[in-house]
Amino acid sequence: MLMLLIQVAIMAFFVIYGLKAGGAMGVGIFSMLALFVMIFVFKLPPGGIPWTAIIIILSIAIAGGLLEASGGLDYLVYQAGRLIQAKPEAITFVAPLVVFFFVFGVGTANIALALEPVIARTALRARVRPERPLVATVTAANMGLLASPAASSALTAIALLGGHNFTIGQYMAIVLPSGVIATIALSVFMCFVGKKLTDEPKYQELLKEGKLEVNVGNAQEKPVFTKNQILSVAVFMGAIACILTLGLYAPLLHAITAPLANGKYIPSAQIVIIFMFMAAGGIMFLTKISPNAVFKTKIFTAAVAAAVAVLGPGWLGATIFNAPENAAVLKESLGHIIQAYPWITVVICGIVATFVMSQTAIITIVYPLALGLGVPAPFLAAMIQAVNVNYFIPAQPTLLFAEEIDITGTTQKYRFWLPGVFSLIVSIAAGLLIWKLFL
Repeated sequence: MLMLLIQVAIMAFFVIYGLKAGGAMGVGIFSMLALFVMIFVFKLPPGGIPWTAIIIILSIAIAGGLLEASGGLDYLVYQAGRLIQAKPEAITFVAPLVVFFFVFGVGTANIALALEPVIARTALRARVRPERPLVATVTAANMGLLASPAASSALTAIALLGGHNFTIGQYMAIVLPSGVIATIALSVFMCFVGKKLTDEPKYQELLKEGKLEVNVGNAQEKPVFTKNQILSVAVFMGAIACILTLGLYAPLLHAITAPLANGKYIPSAQIVIIFMFMAAGGIMFLTKISPNAVFKTKIFTAAVAAAVAVLGPGWLGATIFNAPENAAVLKESLGHIIQAYPWITVVICGIVATFVMSQTAIITIVYPLALGLGVPAPFLAAMIQAVNVNYFIPAQPTLLFAEEIDITGTTQKYRFWLPGVFSLIVSIAAGLLIWKLFL
């Protein structure tokens, strides 16, 4: 047990140092240095490389990058902005739900980053405390990612849980509605956070100085979108629809594909990879865009960092926790406890998530360990929002930008803790209830 604790402490040191040195990319790089120590100093057998997660990230990076390069993401952001501005007085409810479903469809939180200025400006015009919709929106974007069939984190979880007779349909049946319920509950919660905007001294000061245009309407010049932008969105969303349809309706998948040697059918992860590359090919064919355009996109750049963040911690975690001697120690010391009290996994996941900022990396570290110790797959689906405990050490771009974009100063990075914990509790409770009642 002592040797395992030493190895985990070394892992934590390299992960925390990597986070401080270079964010998600730093975590991945320094995790590989820790892996070197485990293999060549402690002489642990190398664990499995999380190839499935890495290839999923690559496929999403290429398809999503081409969507962004073709201007399709701009079109989606504009449409989302129109929905948000349509009901300014209900911004605290409308913005989080709009962002949740747009992130669900596109699989990237970049859309939330692009919409935060619109949300802050709309809140001011409606005299709503900007903190309320901004905090709810940032949290909703993270929850939407874990429900998205185009997000590497959700698909990695589906791939891992799929090895325990848990289908993509069951996963979506738990995670999607629980995420929506938690988003709505968080919006209600945020309505009671802080003073009214008109009672904020900073707001009154800016108003007197004429630095706020609170009475300006929402009218703005409508941008002109090209046929290629709309086509790229149609192709990408069509691929997402196909992934959902085949994942949720198994008879159709069985009718159009041949069974594997073991009698099972093509895994959900492979379906995603195939259709993401189909989307990439369709966008290239219809828009005539060069594939090299992806290298200049934010989605592709973020995906490269995410792939490294998954490779390092995922391989390192598999090496430490799957080593025969360590696995035996874990089962003897923690197995019966975690089986009796599976909620402890939520705490473990939250601790890891505090230091590892990649949803996919957290899942690749914690979920194989939890499954090996006997935690039921439906429970892990219900508690998946625990990988979003990244607000205790605020380093997430959407969170930091929310603070920066709010000129009234009501949004502060250390005030995400309580809303984050509240939404986590609601999502887990809703997920467990759905599992027990309907699955």
